[in-house]
Amino acid sequence: MIEKRLALQTQVLLGPSFELSPTGLRVIGTPTIDEYDEAFRRLSLIESASSWWWGDLALAREHHYGSLQTAANKYNKDYKALSTCQWVASRYEPPNRLGTLGFKHHMIAAPLENRLEWLKRAQENKWSASELAKQIRLSKLLPPNWDSTPPIITPADYRTWLPQQPDCDLLITDPPYSTEIKDIRSFAKDWLPLALAKVKPTGRAYIFIGAYPEEIRTYLAVKVSNVILANVLVWEYQNTIGPTSKLDYNLNWQAILYYRGPDAPELDCPILTEQFAVQEVNAPDGRTGLRYSEWQKPDELAERLIRHSTKPGHLVLDCFAGTGTFLLAAAKFKRIARGCDISQKMVDIAATRGCQVVKL
Repeated sequence: MIEKRLALQTQVLLGPSFELSPTGLRVIGTPTIDEYDEAFRRLSLIESASSWWWGDLALAREHHYGSLQTAANKYNKDYKALSTCQWVASRYEPPNRLGTLGFKHHMIAAPLENRLEWLKRAQENKWSASELAKQIRLSKLLPPNWDSTPPIITPADYRTWLPQQPDCDLLITDPPYSTEIKDIRSFAKDWLPLALAKVKPTGRAYIFIGAYPEEIRTYLAVKVSNVILANVLVWEYQNTIGPTSKLDYNLNWQAILYYRGPDAPELDCPILTEQFAVQEVNAPDGRTGLRYSEWQKPDELAERLIRHSTKPGHLVLDCFAGTGTFLLAAAKFKRIARGCDISQKMVDIAATRGCQVVKL
């Protein structure tokens, strides 16, 4: 009797011609094409809704008992997938979730400050999730209209530019790697102490370096006294690899040296998935988005680190600014952004992206 009752209930979910069980779906008779379309529509809604349910359940469980990892292990759930649902759910109060759009729409817009605006545009224009992602990428083509101080980039070498800068709240930069510098030891010993000396006792620094053993050893050997090397973070990306080798493993990560001053406050990092030393963000891909240079860092990662370590009005410096990714991210969040680069080509690209060029 119970089994018959359950069978009737499962038929209600997708329609009378489709019976669900824990291990499959049974088609009854020969449904019409309209019945199939309705079943697809209903199952899509259930799939999207279940992601919200998992997210809200994970938020509540962690709030009451902590350790989402423990729950994931106990119920054999993919922790990464579960934490993603949790993070997306945390970005939208239930009244702000649009039932006409899928969970994937909300996940794509979740990192953005104006995510609700993008969702409304997607709803009005009936965009698919992939079209929403495309439109967000295309919006980065036009230089932003700053309602605060625009980011400034100077065509100059770090040796002449850094001494003229005030102490900063954040140093975030991406220097040339050992594959581009003949003597990485001399280079690192020259520029790194000079740059870190500009970090306030309350400040922080993120230094992107290559994942090459000799380069990592070189940077770890550089001695500085005003800041603490607190972590070696890992930026992992799944959509591209570095130089390939038949002898060794291919590299799909880069190191980020994370320094903090002795009086630095707590990180502003409330999102669970951003609290780990491994930051998983795909690299800019010229095939699907906008990439201006070979080693350009993703906007999402730049914005994430700046949110974690600074507040509006703080000064952010980048002495290897390239095409301006870190400067633009800082200005977007109303930080004062200043940088330099020795390459006029890079400075010109940064200018087209929205940076203001100021000569020494």
